[in-house]
Amino acid sequence: MRMLLRSTLASIAFAALFPSAASARPCRVVGQSAPAYAAIDRAVTAFMQAQNVHNSELAISKHGRLVFSHAYSCGSYQGSPTATTTVFRLASNSKAWTSAAIDQLIGRGVISRSMRAFQYLGIMRPLPLGATVDPRVYSITVGDLIAHKSGWDDRIAPHWDPTHAMRHIALALHLSHQIDRTQMVRYQLGQPLQEAPGAHYAYCNFCYVVLGMIVAKASGMSYEGYVTQDVAAPIGVHDLVVSPTLEPRLSNEVAHYYSPYIGLSAVYPLSGMHFPQPNGGDGLIREVGAPAGGLATSAASMIKLMYHYAIWGVGPPAPGWAREGSDAGTNTWAQQRTDGKNWAFLVNTRNYTTSNAFGDFTRQVNRLLNHLP
Repeated sequence: MRMLLRSTLASIAFAALFPSAASARPCRVVGQSAPAYAAIDRAVTAFMQAQNVHNSELAISKHGRLVFSHAYSCGSYQGSPTATTTVFRLASNSKAWTSAAIDQLIGRGVISRSMRAFQYLGIMRPLPLGATVDPRVYSITVGDLIAHKSGWDDRIAPHWDPTHAMRHIALALHLSHQIDRTQMVRYQLGQPLQEAPGAHYAYCNFCYVVLGMIVAKASGMSYEGYVTQDVAAPIGVHDLVVSPTLEPRLSNEVAHYYSPYIGLSAVYPLSGMHFPQPNGGDGLIREVGAPAGGLATSAASMIKLMYHYAIWGVGPPAPGWAREGSDAGTNTWAQQRTDGKNWAFLVNTRNYTTSNAFGDFTRQVNRLLNHLP
C-alpha cells in the first residue's frame, strides 16, 4: 500500500511539474457551432497556446439564454480532452454558490444578517482548550461574514488565513489526521482580530466556511447536500460537486490541475512527503474548505447560477459585477454584464508565462462581447 501511494504521488507530481507545452499541438474545440462567436474561439485558443493552458471552458448567455458553450483542449490532452460537460474546480467562485444558499435561507426567514454567527452555531469554546478569545469574536454576524468584515484581516501581520493552514492547525491540535470544519473554526476563535467586526472589508475565505456551516445548521442537511439539492438542482444544475483534494479526479472532472509547486500535505499532517499544491500541498483540504473554494462545475452551470443569483454578494442577479477564482491549479471567471450578456471561463492552471495574462484575457473577451450579437 505504501509503495503504491509513493508511486501514485510520484506520477502526480511529475504531471504537475512537467506538463507538455500546450502550444506543441493544435487546440481541440468542441461544442455546438456558433459562427457569430468565432472571435471568442480564436481568443481562447490563442490565450491557451501562449500561456501553456491545457484545458478550459467558456460559456456565454444573453438575457438568460445560453448562446455559446465551448470546451478547449490544447497540447497533451490525449485521453483527457475537455467536453462542455467537464467540471472544473471553481476556487473562490464556490462562494457564489454558498451566497445563493444563504440568500435562500434569509429569504425563507430561517436566518438573518443580524444573527451572531458563532452563537447560532453553538461554537463558543476555542481550540486548543484554554486559548484566549477576543470577546468581539462573539459579536460577528452573518452579515459581517457575507461582507468580508469579520475583523480577521490577513493583509495585516501575521497574514494568517486558516483555510490555507489546515496542516498547521492539525499539528497545533496534535492530530494525526486531517482537520474537519468544526476544528478549524474552533481553532480560529482563538486567533486575534486585527479590526473590529463590521468595520473594514478584508477578503475572507474563512468567513465562507463558517457560512457553509450556517447553511448546514439552518437547513438540517449537510452543506454539500443543501447546495446541490436546494440551490443547484432547482435551476437545472446537476453537475455541482465537491472536488476531491487527492487523485483520482471524478469521472466527469478535468483530468489534471497544473501547478509547478509542491508542499507538505494538509491531508496527511504527519507525513514528510511533498504533494502537488492542488492535492493538498498548499495547506488546503478542499472538502473542508468547500463553501469557500472547494466546489467544481461546468461553465454552462455557472451561467445558470448567474441568471438567478448575484455572482458577488447575496441577492438577485447584480449586473456590473464579476468574480475571479484563483487557487493552485485553478483560475475561473464569472461576470454579469450590464448589457445582459453573462459569461464564465474555467481553466486548470493559474501559472502563466506572462504576468497579468488572465486579467488581460478577460478584458479582451469583454471588448469582443461589446461588438458581438
